[in-house]
Amino acid sequence: MRSFFRTTTVTLALMLCLTGLVLSGTAFAKQCVDNGDGTVTDNGTGLMWEKAPAGPMKWDAATSYCSNLIRGGHSDWRLPSRDELMELYHSPCKNMMDVPLSSYWSSTPFGLGPLFTSLVNFSDGDVSGSDKSDNYYVRAVREAQ
Repeated sequence: MRSFFRTTTVTLALMLCLTGLVLSGTAFAKQCVDNGDGTVTDNGTGLMWEKAPAGPMKWDAATSYCSNLIRGGHSDWRLPSRDELMELYHSPCKNMMDVPLSSYWSSTPFGLGPLFTSLVNFSDGDVSGSDKSDNYYVRAVREAQ
């Protein structure tokens, strides 16, 4: 009788784990969409990301790159904020992208004056600041609408 309950318990636990995997895979599929045009949409945040980064380049070149980008039929791209980059760092959608483990420019100022802006490092999630004349990666973003 004990072995029956043990077998039933193990079977039930296994079924619950498999159900969780299927549901989480379904949730991932609904949250992250590879649009097949060089972009990935994160339905969890409502943002569309450029699938491959540009750079490294200076901050002024990064803002110009984003504002002049036409990708996936859209021309309203911009440099992401620090918080948007942090959301991407924690999002499962980054697994659908080319993500060098390096620092990325943001549009968020860093408290050391107008020549500095915030960076998000995708190797560890750290936020720091850098002089805008340094070279870092760029990933454009837009509202998915």
